[in-house]
Amino acid sequence: MNLESYLSQGWSYNLVVPTALMLLAIVVFLVLNWHRLHDRWLEWNTHRNLDKVGIKQIKKAVCADGLDGEFVIDRLVMLHDSILLIAFRPYPGNIYCAENIPQWTQVKSQKSFKFNNPLFELDNQVTAIRNYFPGVSIRGLLIFDHNASFPKGHPERVILPDHIPESLLQINIPEPRPEILKCWDALLKLPLSRDQLPLYQ
Repeated sequence: MNLESYLSQGWSYNLVVPTALMLLAIVVFLVLNWHRLHDRWLEWNTHRNLDKVGIKQIKKAVCADGLDGEFVIDRLVMLHDSILLIAFRPYPGNIYCAENIPQWTQVKSQKSFKFNNPLFELDNQVTAIRNYFPGVSIRGLLIFDHNASFPKGHPERVILPDHIPESLLQINIPEPRPEILKCWDALLKLPLSRDQLPLYQ
């Protein structure tokens, strides 16, 4: 078929072949990258679920630890009657853990890895924030991502993004108490130096 006869078929017919090739290319791309795209979607969904927690959030807040050092808090969350620290751990695989043991175990691709109990670090962060705001309820949660599972169970303060308690979601939280608003205004000024302790009266 020469160019003249091809063009004579009409514009709609002429689009069939390139459209089919384009659709085929898209299908091939999706098949080859399915697992990666699926993981990216789940990662996006994880952060979308975390964004629904609390009335307001501060991400990547830097705070003095009271010992001439600093630490970064993944998320600070305003609730009705407390401030919630969220530590996010994107550790895939099976996680074997308990509240008070010094090390937890991650099993991925038939390989085992040890890591320090992250609840200890979370407790240290909560304590540091409490030092700034005596009398204000400060608590912490450890959230793993969608690729983690807990065959033997997990401590109460460990949750998965698809199992966030309804009571922590913004739509279910009443207006914050005055002391929480005052505390939040101070948290917006982070990082705070050790010399500012105690900040809240």
